Amino acid sequence: MNIKLLAHRGGMGRAPENTLASFKQALADGADGFECDVCLTQDKQPVLIHIDFNQDDIREATGCSTPLNELNWKEVQQLKSQNSDEPVAHLDDALRFVRENQIPCFVEPKLDTPELLPIIIERIHHFDVVHLVSILTFYIRKQLLIDAKRLEPKLQTSVIFINPFANFIKAAEAIDANRIIFGWSKINHFGIYNFLTRSIPRQINELRANGIIVEAGFIQTFRDVAWALRNEVEGLWVDDVPYIRKCVEQITNEIGS
Repeated sequence: MNIKLLAHRGGMGRAPENTLASFKQALADGADGFECDVCLTQDKQPVLIHIDFNQDDIREATGCSTPLNELNWKEVQQLKSQNSDEPVAHLDDALRFVRENQIPCFVEPKLDTPELLPIIIERIHHFDVVHLVSILTFYIRKQLLIDAKRLEPKLQTSVIFINPFANFIKAAEAIDANRIIFGWSKINHFGIYNFLTRSIPRQINELRANGIIVEAGFIQTFRDVAWALRNEVEGLWVDDVPYIRKCVEQITNEIGS
């Protein structure tokens, strides 16, 4: 069973999230790609810090009480990822790593501001990694994905659905998404919905027949893995690549025996 394992925030269960150390760990762990979150400093530098959408509070990520929109890049360079000695990374750090290692990267813009997406795409062009990068966001912010394709038609786009009632194929095709991800936290509401309707496998087959990749996450437990494999998704978004790989191997062996 050939299933991709994609490191959420670089694999935040294995190294400080969104840091160069986490990307290196993801590569060492054999991840098939990694995701990072991008926002802007006061002087419009794209940095890798997880924030709530359209917010500038970086206390949880860095311990710094000053909002990001009041800090320039020189000041941000002095910050560390929370509870670690790892410095806050610039988008260039991630894209340089992508180019050097030819590993896929999923970039999630954390701001709807019209300035951010063109900056991200300019840096992607600078490092010549259009073929390795996908712009990622939730369906509620689908305009980001539409704008990304308008600015660079060759870019891949990935959309996260959290609503199991959605018409996935219609929604994905409307925004020309290359990949969809069934997204949940802790409770797998897609599994509950499918138990009642038995419709998820049919929709997955329809998506795949139309060339759209189907993945699931965030996968944290053996039960999550079992559900995803049973429904034949193609990739798992995970915090701990080695642990989830062991789960995949155990389930695959059980199926084969």
